[in-house]
Parts: sequence; structure tokens; C-alpha cells
Amino acid sequence: MHNVLTIFRRDLRRIFRNPVAAIVTVGVCILPSLYAWINIAANWDPYKNTSTVAVAIVNEDEGTYNEKLGQINVGDMVVEKLEQNNQLGWQFVGEQEGLEGVASGRYYATIEIPKDFSSDLVSVLSGDLKTPKLKYYVNEKVNAVAPKVTDTGASTVEQQINDNFVSTVAGVLTTKAQDTGAKLGSQTDKLGDTVLADIRDAQSTLDDVSTQLEGAKGTVGKTRDAIRQARDVLASLSSITGSSQRTLRDALGELGGARSDAQSLASRLDSAVSVGTARLDEAATRASTALGGFAGMAEHASATAQSGAKAAHKLSEVNRKAITSLNDAKAQIQASSMLSDQQKQELCSKIDALVSQLQKKADTADSIASQLDGLKFDAQDISDGAQQLEGSIKDATSGISDAKNDVSQNVLPALSSSLDSFALAGGDLQGILDGVSPTVQQASGTLDQLDSTLREAQDVIDQTQDALGGLRGSLGSLATDIEAIRASQNFQLLQNVMDMNSDQVKEFMTSPVELSEQDVFPVANYGSGVAPFYTNLAIWVGGFVLIAIYKLEVDEEEVGPYRAWQGYLGRYLLLLVLGLAQALICCVGDLVMGVQCLHPVAFICAGLVQSFAYVNIIYALSVAFKHIGKALCVVLVILQIPGSSGVYPIEMMPGFFRAINPWLPFTYGINAMRETIAGYWGSCYVQNLLTLLAFVVPALAIGMGARRHLININTLFDKKLAETDLMICEHDGMTRENFKLSTIIKALLSSEDYKHVLLEEAANFEAKYPGMVKRGFALVLVVPLVLLALVFATPAKLPILIVWIVSLVAICAGLIVIEYLHERVWQKTTLAELSRDEIYKLLDRELDEQWEYKLPFRKIAGSLRSRIRGTRDAAGAEPRDAGEKDATGATRPPYPQHSIPDPRPDAQDGAMLDYRAEDYRKHVGEGEPDHHKTDGSDAKGGERR
Repeated sequence: MHNVLTIFRRDLRRIFRNPVAAIVTVGVCILPSLYAWINIAANWDPYKNTSTVAVAIVNEDEGTYNEKLGQINVGDMVVEKLEQNNQLGWQFVGEQEGLEGVASGRYYATIEIPKDFSSDLVSVLSGDLKTPKLKYYVNEKVNAVAPKVTDTGASTVEQQINDNFVSTVAGVLTTKAQDTGAKLGSQTDKLGDTVLADIRDAQSTLDDVSTQLEGAKGTVGKTRDAIRQARDVLASLSSITGSSQRTLRDALGELGGARSDAQSLASRLDSAVSVGTARLDEAATRASTALGGFAGMAEHASATAQSGAKAAHKLSEVNRKAITSLNDAKAQIQASSMLSDQQKQELCSKIDALVSQLQKKADTADSIASQLDGLKFDAQDISDGAQQLEGSIKDATSGISDAKNDVSQNVLPALSSSLDSFALAGGDLQGILDGVSPTVQQASGTLDQLDSTLREAQDVIDQTQDALGGLRGSLGSLATDIEAIRASQNFQLLQNVMDMNSDQVKEFMTSPVELSEQDVFPVANYGSGVAPFYTNLAIWVGGFVLIAIYKLEVDEEEVGPYRAWQGYLGRYLLLLVLGLAQALICCVGDLVMGVQCLHPVAFICAGLVQSFAYVNIIYALSVAFKHIGKALCVVLVILQIPGSSGVYPIEMMPGFFRAINPWLPFTYGINAMRETIAGYWGSCYVQNLLTLLAFVVPALAIGMGARRHLININTLFDKKLAETDLMICEHDGMTRENFKLSTIIKALLSSEDYKHVLLEEAANFEAKYPGMVKRGFALVLVVPLVLLALVFATPAKLPILIVWIVSLVAICAGLIVIEYLHERVWQKTTLAELSRDEIYKLLDRELDEQWEYKLPFRKIAGSLRSRIRGTRDAAGAEPRDAGEKDATGATRPPYPQHSIPDPRPDAQDGAMLDYRAEDYRKHVGEGEPDHHKTDGSDAKGGERR
């Protein structure tokens, strides 16, 4: 580390001993910060000045008339609103000026409102919808961001139109709603009272019908009891009729015997008359008793039939009254406006079903009443016949009594006549009694039918009562619903409609939603938001300025011999200190400008870590790859600008940049600074800085490890660029060509034949070299032209562009490889012509430089170096002079003299070792090339060393 610190102190002394160098150094530390500060200031609040962005408004709207909205001109309304809007620089011009202004760039955009805009807009109210259209002209040539700003202006105009139209329509609708609400409110109150009164009347009617049905139900029950009694009477009548028929047959038989006895036994007339009289009295008594009971039963049956007929008539009357009440209730329900159509239909359907059932039962009751009326008349006929029979029997008994008193005078003639009359009356009575049984059976069937009908009527009455109960409940629910509606919030809302403020409604409809914005990690302004990006970019640019201003290679002045890694770290310390100064100045300047920062100390620390990482990366690439490394640094910053999510979200970038985002240092540097500006989230700040520091490891590996293996290619570039006398090239430090140990050993072991073959191969390559270079440059010109033609001829432009870039890189890489092989061939031929002593010295030097600094191989390298030096001293080899004999005895021509830096540790600064090597081009008959100068020019002037 001694040499590292020595180099660092010497560099600082050189800077501060020279005032100009000190001033330049101060400028180098400050200049990159200006890049960040200027960009942050420029982007501090870019949308604050949008009022100066000129946007022309051309209003051609002629307006229109609508029955609901009245006269309306949306264009004038928009102009009136925009005159009060400072979002953009609105310019109200004519059509011609607007179009010319946007074409010339005087206006960034022109928005034209056509003449039929209002009529098309209000067409939505008439149903004949025509979409209104705004004409939007934008000049995208003027600026890349301006079209986005003017797009916002177009959206503003569109929003103003929507707001005005909605506001106007809302105002009209509010007024209409207030008028309608007032009418509807009064009508609703009146209609509610009317419907409630109708419902109460219907409920009262239903109560009356229910009472009548209850009475009819009782009457039907009584009628059924009477029918059961009539059925019992008819059963008794049937039994009495049978007994009377038997008695009458016996009496008629005895009467026939009496008539025979009277005709045949005149002599025994008195006794026979007495016996006949007694028997007739007995028969008369029996017949009278039977006929009396029969007459009573007939009268009772007639009364029962008459009662049943009255009950049937009453039931029919009750049914018809119920039908009339139900029809009235149906009419009231249909006339009600407080019921929905579905409720009306359901209630009317139930009422129609009840009316149909009651009508059928009424018809059945009428039919039963008619049958009972007929039964009443039949019973009356039976009663009259029984009374007539009883009278005949009484008359017969009376005649027998008279005959008994006047036996002698009138009995015999009258007896025959009386017996004949009695027989005739008995026959008539027999016929009457024979007709009683069918009549009783018919009456019994009629009573059964009447009882069945009454039972059905009773069921119908029960069903009717249930239906009326449900209807009464529905009407009660309907009344409750009406009262609930009148007391509900919706009805109150209807009342509130009449009290609405139309201005408030228009304001609400214009902006019905209020956005409640909650900032998470708020950032005060746009400048603070982009500060991490521009600060990181400035720190990277500062590191690049350092490698452009200061030498990367270290000379030995005031230091003496040093190892490669010592020179690397010694110069790196200087660049690191200057880079940290740049970062400190830039970050402190950001804070002084007013960039929002919740954690200022952490913000500065993040900047210092970023500088440490970026300077490492830039310095490593520039030292290891020289000019190519500097180009890689430029490529890296180009990729990091869009790929690090510095301004736009990485999700908005193409897939390539999204893929490389995690591999870019800027990604973590920017994220770390954002944590300090807006607030910490977990350990993101530390994680980002640690990830950023991880990039230092490969940078050190490239700068200290890969550098030696790239010396030859770097020397090639330095030599070729130096030949132009335009490009800056460094020649101190590790700028000479490096020889592989395997190549040196082959040269030591090679024979003259091997050297001859090597020279022939070199001559062949040299012969082909100009043609390969020409073809490579031809491809550099031809391939881009061909691909350019394909870009315009095919739609696949991006793939062709990628092929274009890849082909150019491949061709350039091929040319570099050709040139590198050309140099390697020259190197091998030169090495083959060195004397053995010179090759031993070269091997000693390579062992010292390539292996000595690698600690595990230091002892081995020292042992090999001692052996090589001992072998060289024992061989006593000396450089060949002119006239030296070769193996064939021929005299060799003198070799041209070349110089290489003296690799010995005790060599003076700038000391050279001379060696003679035969120029391989003499073997192919060509002249000495320019890069083999032997005029002893200074090694720092571009000569190969």
C-alpha cells in the first residue's frame, strides 16, 4: 500500500502546485452538479406555466331550440367558461385563423366547435340520437410534450361541454321535478284519502256480507234439522199407511161378507145388522184413528216442506245479496289507483270465483225451493183425501145407526145401497192409501237431495267466509301499506323534491363524485420527484469527466517502480476523492435549492455511495478497455436513462429496458435517493445501497484482473489512434505489448525450421491482410445500405434495425480481430528473431510482472526467475552481430536494432533495452513498415516499444 499512497500524494501535490490545475480540478468537481441543478430547476413545476401554451378555440355553433331546454348554445357556454379558465392559453379566433395558426406553429392546437354541435347534443332528448363531434387539430411537430398538454386541453373542452350540458339538463329536470312533485304530492294525499275511504267501505260491506252469511249458515242448519224431522215423519207415515191398508183390506173383506150375508140371510138381518154395525164401528174407529194420524203427518210434512222452501228462498236471497256486495267491492277495487295492476287482478280473480260459487248455490237453492213447494201441495192432497175418507166413514157409521133404528122399514133396501157406497168409499180410500207410499218415497228422496244441497251450501258459506276473511285481511294490509307509504322516506323524498334548489342540483350533477386524495409518501413538486434521476446522472457524468480529464496510467516520477495493481489503486484514490467531492457538492446543492428531503444526511450518504460505485465502474472499464471502455461507459449511461425508471415507470418502457432494469446501477441509486426524499419503507434504503455496492466487486475484477489480458488489444488501439496524430493516447504504465509465457517458451525451444515456417505463415497472412481489410470496410458500407433499403421496403422495421446494429458490431469486431491477428503475427516473428539472451530477459520480465503479484505463485516465480538467469549466464549468449555464421555456415545479415523498456527493478526511469530482430517483411521482399522505426525517436512519441 506504500506505493498506492505515494502515488496518491504525488498526484495531489501536482494538482495543488499548479494553480491552473487546481482551478480545473475545482471546475471538474462543480461542473457535473450544474447538469443536475439546471435540469431540476427547469423541471421544478413545468405544468405551472401551461397557461402560456396557446390553444385556439373556433366556435361555429349556431345553437338550437328545444321544448324542454329552450334556446341553447353550447358553444357560447363553452367559450364563456374557458374565458375564466387559465389551464391553457385559450385564444378565441375564427376558423381560417385557427387552422393557419396551428399549421404555422403559432398555436399548438386548434379545437373547432361545429355549427350543428348544439342540435346534435340535444338530440338525445328527442330519441333521434346524433353524436356531437369536436374537431381537434394538433401540430405534433412543434414539440414532443406539447401534444400531451393540448390533449389535456381538448379533454378540458370536452369536460366543459359535458358539464354545461349536464348542468342545463339537470336544471330543467329539477324544475320539472318540482312541478311534478307538487302535483303528485297533492294528488297522492287526495288519492290516499279516497282509497282509504273506499277500503273502509269495502271492509264494512264485507262485514255485512259475513254477518248475512253467518245468518244463512244458521238457517241452513235449522233447515237441515227440519229435514231430518220430516224424514222421521215420512218414515212414520209410511208405517201408518201400511197398517191402514191392512186394516182397510180387512174391513172391506168383512164388508163384502156382510153384503153377502145381507143378501142371503134376510132372516138374520137384525142380528147381522147388529154385528155389522158393531164391526163397522170398530173399523170406523180404526180408520178414523189411522186417517187422523195420517192427516196430521201430512199436515206436518206440508209444514216442513213449506219451512224448507222458505229457508231455500232465504238462502238464495242471501247469496244474491252477497254477490251484489262482492260486485260492488270489485268495482271499488278496480277504480282504486293506489293498488298495482297485479294486486287488482288477484283481488278481482278471488271475487269472481266467490261470485261464481254463490251464483251456483243460489240456483241450487231455487231448485230445492221449487221441489219443496211441490211436496207441500202433495202433502195437502194427501191430507184432503184422508179427511174425505174419514168423512165417508163417519157418514157410513151414521147411516148404519139410522138403519139400526129403521131396520124394519128401510134397512134392507138402504143396507144394500149403503154397503155398496161403503165399498166404493173403501175402494177410493184404498187407492188413496196406495198413492201415499210413492209420494212418501218421492218426498224422502227430495228431502235427501235438499239435505245434500244444504250441506254443500254450508260448505260454500264456510269457503265464502274464509275468502271474505282473506279479502278483509288484504284490504287491511293495503290500508296499512298506504299509511306506510305516506309515512315512508320515499314519500318524504317526494315531498323534498318540491324543496330542491336547482342551482345545487346542477352543481352536483356537474361534479357528482368528489375524489378524496390521500398521498402516500407525498412529494412537494415535480422537481423533487426527478431530483434522484438527475443527481445520479450528474454523478455518473462527473465520473466520466474525471477519466476524460485525468490520465489513467501512472508514471514512475517521484514514485519509482510499482506493481500494476498499485498503479491502479493509486490513481483510483485520486479519482475517488474527486468523485466524492462531486457527489457532496451536487447533493448539498440539491438541498440548498429546496428539493424535498425528509432525511438529508441519508440523502448525502446515498450520493457518496453512488459516486463510489460509479467511479469504480467507469474507471475499471476505462482502464481495462481504454477507448472501448469509455465507449462502454457512454453506452451504459444511454441504457440507464430509459432503463432505470428515472422519469417514467419502468412498466411503460419496452420489454428490453424492463429486462435490463435490475442489472443497472442507476436503478438502485435512484431508489435509494427516493427513500430519503419521500420517506423510508422498511429496509429498502439499505438494500438498494448494498445492491449498488455489489457492482464494485466485478468492477475491481475487471480493472485489476482483466486489464493485463487486454494489454495487447489496448496497445493496438493506442498505436493506431496515435498514427492519426489526432487522438489522445497514453503511453505510461501498462501500455507496452505483453507476451504470453507459452509464446516465449516456444521461441526458446524453436528451431530454425520452425522460424522459417513461422515467417512463411506470416508472409501469407500479410498478403491476405489488405484484401480482408478492404472487404471489411466494404461490408461496413454495403450492409447498412442494403438494410436501409429493406427498412423502407418492408413493415418489419424493428427487426431489420436490430440486424443492422448487430451486423455493424459484428463487422467492426471482425476488423478488430483481423488487426489484432496482424499484430500478433508481427509479435511472434519479432520474438522469433530475438537472441536467446534477449528472450531470457523477456521471460524474466514476464514472470516478474505476471506472476510476482500473485501471492501463491510468488515463490515459484522467484525460483523460475533464478533458474532462468542462471541458465542465461551459463550459456553466455550474446547478441548476434553482422557477419555471424548460421548453422549452414552462411553469413547472416545484420539485424535491425529495436528497443524495449528495461524490465529490471534497478533500471533508470525511461531506460531502454536494445535488441536486434530481423524484420520478417524482408523475407517476403517488402520494405520496412512505418511502425518499425529505428531512428531512435522518443518512446512517448508513438513508437512501438
